[in-house]
Amino acid sequence: MLDTSSSNLSIDRMLRIIEVMSESGKPMRLNEIAEESGVSNSTAMRILNTLIANKYAKQNEETLLYSLTMKFLMVGTNIRENLPANQLIHPYLQEITTRLNLSCALAVLDADNAGVVYIDECISAKQMLRVYHHLGHMHQLHVNASGKLFLSQFSKEALTSYCRRHKFEPLTPKSILTQSDLERCLRQVTEQGYSLNDEENMLGMRCFAVPIFDDKGTISASISISGTVHQIPLEQIPAMVTVVNSILDRFYEEYAPLLIIDNIFNF
Repeated sequence: MLDTSSSNLSIDRMLRIIEVMSESGKPMRLNEIAEESGVSNSTAMRILNTLIANKYAKQNEETLLYSLTMKFLMVGTNIRENLPANQLIHPYLQEITTRLNLSCALAVLDADNAGVVYIDECISAKQMLRVYHHLGHMHQLHVNASGKLFLSQFSKEALTSYCRRHKFEPLTPKSILTQSDLERCLRQVTEQGYSLNDEENMLGMRCFAVPIFDDKGTISASISISGTVHQIPLEQIPAMVTVVNSILDRFYEEYAPLLIIDNIFNF
């Protein structure tokens, strides 16, 4: 049952006022705040005085306009430092594993753009053959589904530099062996919105990865789903990608404000 006590109504009104003022982008008059928040002038005044007393708001003595203070930034910074995004996304990884009945992992690009690192995972308990990831270990980008996502946003020069520094080894008959083959693969990644590792470093194993974007549209992390070729049939991958993206949409909706921060995913 919804709690409609006076104290909870006051909190609800205070939160609405804070949201209105934060979205305004400029100092506001009392009547503007009250009107846009849907409260009376007297209620808005009482709430503003409480915010001012606690240093969350201030009033300009000359213009009488109200604005929020940087104390909100301090609170947000504390939340950011104590709760990195890779912790926030873990329940979504669990849901992906439950929905697809496959192991999945959260991966990021290492600081030198040289490899991909798994920083979290969820293991399917229902599969007889289970995939485990080496958390904290670096893997070459071009033989890794998540790595290909990061490579897909490299400039031509950065990609050429990467190819010069890394050997193309024939780990399996399906391994990528030249820069031109890699570039062809990366064009496909960009077109389809996900990447695939189809038995390229181990026969019988398949993996696809879906990007996590920051507020600028840059890939800041990825979620990879791994299994055998029988557990991940090629024809079912688009439907699986749709499931993962639908779950990520809820992550974006809830935590979008955090995605403006560089290196949001700690490892």
